[in-house]
Amino acid sequence: MRDTALTNVFAYSERREETARFFQEVLGLAPEPPHEDSVWFKPAGGATFTVHDREDEPREWGYVPWFHVSDLAAAFERARSRGASIGGMREGYFFAHDPDGRVLGVRQWR
Repeated sequence: MRDTALTNVFAYSERREETARFFQEVLGLAPEPPHEDSVWFKPAGGATFTVHDREDEPREWGYVPWFHVSDLAAAFERARSRGASIGGMREGYFFAHDPDGRVLGVRQWR
């Protein structure tokens, strides 16, 4: 069984290319080969950082940290019982709100 881990941080943006270029030029992040709707940066010992098109979920602006867990169904049930889940379980993941209303994504380890 693997421990829960922060594996990716998504930045949702209407200006994906410009935003990605900012992180590349200012912070020196190295982009991976192009994706259709996102720019993924190679992790250097930490979580992957991704600039993703704005029309994708969730509706809230900003950054969405993604966590991988060992038991997705149990994590979903705990979030649901607290009123923190956003909608239902999707294809292998769900979104939740933390107590301050920030969005996070939760996925099953593979």
